[in-house]
Amino acid sequence: MSGLNQPLTEGKEDLAKPLVPSPDNQDLKLSQPANDPSSNITFDAIKNSIDKAFKYNKQEFSFECKHIKISAKHHLLIGVSNDKGMIALKSIDGSQIERQEKTNLNSISCIRLNKDETKLYLGTCDGKIGIYEFPSLNPETFDILDVGESKIIFDVVHKDIYAYDSYKKTLNLVNEDRENREVSIIFDIPGGQYVRVSPDDEFVAISTDEFVTVYSKSMKWKEFVYKIKKTKDEIEECNDDEGIEDSNESEENEESDDYSESYNESYSENYNRSYGDSENSKGSEENNDEQSDEDEENEENEENEENEENEENEENEESEYYEDDDSDDGIVQKKCEIEFCNKSNKIGISYLNVIEVWNLTTDKLEKSLKLNTESDITSFKFSEDDSLLAAVGVDHSINIWDLTSDSDLPKFLNYPVKEFDKDTPLKTPMFFDLEIDENRNLLYTHALNSKFSFQWKGIFIDKIVYPDSNFNKQFQRCIVSNTQGHLLITDIENYKIRIWDIESTELIKTIDLDKAPKELTFGEENEEFLYVCTEGQINIYSGLDYKFVRLITCSSIKEIYVLRTWGSFILIGGQGTKVFVLNQNGNVEKEILGYSETVSGMKVCNEILITGDKLGKVFIHNLKTWAEYAILNEHNKMIRTIEVIPNDDTIITVGHDNKCILWSITDKNYIKQKILDHEIDSCYLSKDKITLMLSTNEGDIYVYNLPSLDLLMTLKYKGSMQRFAMDKDEKYLLVSNSNGVFRTLSPVSLNNPLILDKNINIPRLRKFLNKKGQPNYDSWIIAPYMVNSLHYYAENDSKKELKIAMTSGSYFLNSLMGTPLKIALDKSCIDTAGAILSQLKKRIKDNKYALETLPNEICNLNSMGFKGLDELYSECLAQIPQSQLQNLPIFCSESESLPKIYYGPSMTITSENFFKNKPVQGTVKLSFLISTLRLNLEIGSGESIEFLTSLLNCSNTEIFKTKFIQTILNDKWRRICWIHYLNGVISIIYLISLSVYIVQKDFLYLQIALGSNILLFLYEILQVIIDPIEYWKDFWNYIDITRAGFYFAYFYFAYIESQEKTTTTGQTPANNQYDYSWILIVVSILSSLRGITLFSLSSSTRYMVSLLGQVIKDIISFAVIVFYSILSFAFIKMAFSGPTTSDSDGGIGNLIVGAYFEATGGGDSSQSGFILFLVIMNSIFNVIIMMNLLISILASTYEKVSNDAEAEDLIELTEMIIEAEQLYFFNRGIKNKTFLQVCEEYTPPEIVSELDLKKKYKTVKSQIIALKQRNARLYKNCSEKFESLTQKHIETQGIIENNKKDVLRELKSSGVELKKEVQKHIKKDPNVEVGKRFAKGLEQSFECLNGHLLGIKFNDYNVCKICRNDIDDETTLSCDICNFSMCSSCVNFYSKNARKKSDITCSKKHMLLHINDLNKYLEKNGNSKNLTCRFCNEIANTKAFCCIPCLFVLCLKCDEAYRKCKDNKNNNLKCHKSHKLIWRHSELYKQSLRLNCSECPKQMLGSGFFNCIECQFNLCLSCVEDRLSEVKQDDPAVDKEKQVDDKEAKEIEA
Repeated sequence: MSGLNQPLTEGKEDLAKPLVPSPDNQDLKLSQPANDPSSNITFDAIKNSIDKAFKYNKQEFSFECKHIKISAKHHLLIGVSNDKGMIALKSIDGSQIERQEKTNLNSISCIRLNKDETKLYLGTCDGKIGIYEFPSLNPETFDILDVGESKIIFDVVHKDIYAYDSYKKTLNLVNEDRENREVSIIFDIPGGQYVRVSPDDEFVAISTDEFVTVYSKSMKWKEFVYKIKKTKDEIEECNDDEGIEDSNESEENEESDDYSESYNESYSENYNRSYGDSENSKGSEENNDEQSDEDEENEENEENEENEENEENEENEESEYYEDDDSDDGIVQKKCEIEFCNKSNKIGISYLNVIEVWNLTTDKLEKSLKLNTESDITSFKFSEDDSLLAAVGVDHSINIWDLTSDSDLPKFLNYPVKEFDKDTPLKTPMFFDLEIDENRNLLYTHALNSKFSFQWKGIFIDKIVYPDSNFNKQFQRCIVSNTQGHLLITDIENYKIRIWDIESTELIKTIDLDKAPKELTFGEENEEFLYVCTEGQINIYSGLDYKFVRLITCSSIKEIYVLRTWGSFILIGGQGTKVFVLNQNGNVEKEILGYSETVSGMKVCNEILITGDKLGKVFIHNLKTWAEYAILNEHNKMIRTIEVIPNDDTIITVGHDNKCILWSITDKNYIKQKILDHEIDSCYLSKDKITLMLSTNEGDIYVYNLPSLDLLMTLKYKGSMQRFAMDKDEKYLLVSNSNGVFRTLSPVSLNNPLILDKNINIPRLRKFLNKKGQPNYDSWIIAPYMVNSLHYYAENDSKKELKIAMTSGSYFLNSLMGTPLKIALDKSCIDTAGAILSQLKKRIKDNKYALETLPNEICNLNSMGFKGLDELYSECLAQIPQSQLQNLPIFCSESESLPKIYYGPSMTITSENFFKNKPVQGTVKLSFLISTLRLNLEIGSGESIEFLTSLLNCSNTEIFKTKFIQTILNDKWRRICWIHYLNGVISIIYLISLSVYIVQKDFLYLQIALGSNILLFLYEILQVIIDPIEYWKDFWNYIDITRAGFYFAYFYFAYIESQEKTTTTGQTPANNQYDYSWILIVVSILSSLRGITLFSLSSSTRYMVSLLGQVIKDIISFAVIVFYSILSFAFIKMAFSGPTTSDSDGGIGNLIVGAYFEATGGGDSSQSGFILFLVIMNSIFNVIIMMNLLISILASTYEKVSNDAEAEDLIELTEMIIEAEQLYFFNRGIKNKTFLQVCEEYTPPEIVSELDLKKKYKTVKSQIIALKQRNARLYKNCSEKFESLTQKHIETQGIIENNKKDVLRELKSSGVELKKEVQKHIKKDPNVEVGKRFAKGLEQSFECLNGHLLGIKFNDYNVCKICRNDIDDETTLSCDICNFSMCSSCVNFYSKNARKKSDITCSKKHMLLHINDLNKYLEKNGNSKNLTCRFCNEIANTKAFCCIPCLFVLCLKCDEAYRKCKDNKNNNLKCHKSHKLIWRHSELYKQSLRLNCSECPKQMLGSGFFNCIECQFNLCLSCVEDRLSEVKQDDPAVDKEKQVDDKEAKEIEA
């Protein structure tokens, strides 16, 4: 999103001027844009808007609630109490009073809604589930299910309830149907914490402290088992246990309350909330460009270090928020939460501060996301389309990740900020529940056992669905009634027009039609009438109440696809190749021809008609004359929507060729285009002209910044046939597609601020806006204001921070408040503005549009004369990209006049821009340049004159030496020089005629001079009329007016004299001639002075005119001193001569003249005495000293002007260009900004001299040395710190190893002593004899689930791990290590059924027990029936082998197949690479328990396979049996090989 730029509508609008100057004087005018609503926007207003939008909205229940739930369908927030059995319903928007309902349930442990939100389920701590109708909560239909005896944790999607019984530690399937109500056990699992059912009702997941188990309903067994990762301390503890005991199974967790465990003291005391490692702050990047000043680079390095320290300080400040709390240990717990994705077969698993997203189809970890803080995650949820994942931590931080992105950092982060959110009623850490109302873009967090819920704004697409809006949207039209606030959409299939109230979303009216509506529009701006076009008809309805007004039949056109109105005319287009202009009676007034296909798009803007046809052609007509102005060809498919940017000569078209194109009307060419992946059907241009929105037929809305067309955001509605509209105030975006009609808060509404950033950090942004945080967080943009950190730095004159931000790539935006440069200039922040220019110059290499925002401020910059402005202009002419060179000529003939200049609307250069025909190949190599600055250089335009004037006012005259300025001035002079040449010719005729008259006194020449003088005088009068104020600011204009006036006076007297001469003697009296001859002298002097300016017409003498003016200016002070000196000597001489000097001798006048001649070397040497001394002193002072000083001044002035001859020449040229452009007053209102394109002769790059290279080498070398020294210091500091840390690590490791050995020794000694005590206790046990008698009845030994031998033990109270029945005062078989016990009935059952064994074990290596009637046994113990065999997926309901604790089933058929496979090893049991297959079972599985056979498509859960590890080849028992059946039993080779294999097997067993 780099290089976001300003809108194309900057500048004052002049609606009185035509938009496009056309040859036939067609006045093409655009409509006046609406008033700018952003005129009163301030930085404080933006800050308040962000605070209001992103601060939490606290909602308080009347009692403490344990859980909350959101009902998006009913707009309700549901809260339940912990011990009172109370339910509270609150309206999400707070519009209704809280409703409370008392239940007869005990403490509520869980709350759920079914998928369609018609039932509310409440789980209790005494084993019950209450079911209410929702939202009525009708007590008459209230139902209670008995599930267990203790706390119930459950989930439900449709009807089947999956509940975990904390007492029996089983996951149960509950059927809520009253007639077939039953509770059946799915499997045993101790320590269950969360139960989740997938949205498709196919999977059930349950989490414990150690595992997450996913159960497949279709396969009726566990499909995925995930072992939860432990902390570092827990892993080390587990490793130590493995060193002592040969078992990795931990002791079963004791039952605990679902939401009421506390962190241990160390966690609460050391709890730290730090953002340092995960903050997405870019920091400052090292500047790769070569700096001209070494001090500047060092300054930037210091700034970087300073900001790094500031960032660390800010992180420490943020961490203080929760560290300062003097709260007790929070009521929170470490638990593993689970959530299924809504649309994909994935599951999210959270532990500590990490969420892992697993793909259950591929069994791969797709995402590992870490909370932005070090706090634990308490709850998380997926969005509806699984693109976003939201989570809340114990510190109340909201994190949202974008799962479609490659980044693992949160896309959105928010939490209460201590400085601003002082009304926070809670202290963290606490357990928070999270709910999402995605349709309103809201998140809700609720603190455990508190009254408070918090509403947060998220980054979801809020979509309020309109009722009855799910109908066929093919060829729909979607418009808005601005006066009524209604949304109108056509229903072509049912011949209807549906009308909704935008605000209330109520369907208020339906208009029934006889035919399918093809077009729907309000004609006039006041929306007096609604026009509905059907086949050959126009139905007109009232725009107020939608009552039918009249019908217009159009026999000339069959299908009408577009309709617009203009004044009293109705313009229609559709099938056919014409646009018809109808009057209100339906009569055809005009037919506009020229189309070759169906007219599919139309836009009327005052006197302009813009249409598009099915082939993609765009037509522009003048409605006053109906004449065609232009045809634009760039689309190749149907044009659907057309927009116009008022007052900027730009139109926007979108089509089904996936293109959006910006066109220049003046140049009849495209400016820019954007190509999408799908057909574009509609677009919208915001009122501020900064934002363009495009909608595709596939349900995406793209939001772009203008004019750069850079993508700001994408709104995904995921529906086909989509169109959209915007309400009058741009508050709502109204979208209609195949999924319905939706209302979304508009992304261009000032009441809906959005943060655009890859990683949005709301607290840090709020601190930045409130000037509380540190800088160096510069990647954000606040829409729709389009402001970022650069605007704030410019406002606060923060030069250092701004330079760092721009170096790191912050976007230079034109916001509703202007660009950062404009803000800096308005605030007179000169240094900051200079820093902006410096950074913009560096961006040109990578982004040719980097200066596109500059034209609006370029005149101010010129007037201020910034240092370095010449360097900026030097970058304004750049070489075109290599991609464009392929289509351009490389050489041309010598006859071509170069350079050639072209002004284009875009940076695209074509050969036709410079050569009418294909250039003849020659020897002149061509080079093409393009300007990076888009300026209005139209001759006579107000912006052009303003730009040229600013050049004259620029104190940095180096800008005139840049190629960009020289190219502009030379091209302008080439186009308007004829004015000055003509004026020069007239002036020369005048001067010659006047000179001849002075010599010959011939009245004819005086008359010729009179004619020239009249023309010159009219030229001056024209200038006065055009710009009277500026005219009188020029000194030469006073001379012109004075000269003309005196000439007319002289001509009058001369004419009178000539008339008298002809009537009398024909001879003029001498006294009359003397009376007005002085006028001729004045005219001659003024004419001669003005004639000097004629030398400015030639470039060879132009700078000399400047030199003459500069010399006169420089010697004024010198002339005053000389005159004073001469006058002084004259008075001294007069004082010495005394009163004897008579008037006849000239008096003081003669003395002054004499002193002057003495000063110039003409003194009288005949003088004597003191007079001679004065003469000598006068000569020394004035001749020797003053004259040499004058020569020095003149030499200095000449050198100065000579050095700046190029600049002075162009300054003089600029003044003449401005004078000529003033005459083009008819072009003042043209606002046509173009790019300068240059075709010139190729000039080889300048060869840098060896001396310059040496200087640059020294500069770079010194910079490298400085960097090395700085890096050496940093390396030294880091090395010292690293060595210190390494030493501490070694010491810590030594302490750990010593402690570990001590612990191991103590554990071993304790184990030996414990073993002795147990043996001693068993010998003394009075029930030993009973146990011996009980043991004698057993025919075999038993083991626990972990393989430990069971001993006989008397149990006062325990639970049988097989049948889950209580054991009271009974002698049983037990394992003290695993706390495993079997009741006597299960022992007898095992003893009875263990005679027949299978060689196969379950996936956990437990023994499989042979059961004659499996279903009967399962039903007796409350387990689910009709289990499937794990090896063939067939239902085993009678005789089968089964692992009772795991419910792992092996049918007799598969057991027999395995026996055959084991006894018949042969060459057929090989993979496709002839590797031998070996039976493997439990070692095949890690997380997933699902594997496929490599030969048949069967998928198994927990099955064993004959496997080749090298080839990952699996062969199921059925396929092995089929292979064996193909082998001939009497094959001697097989028998021989079998004997060898049997021998090998016996050796292996031995």
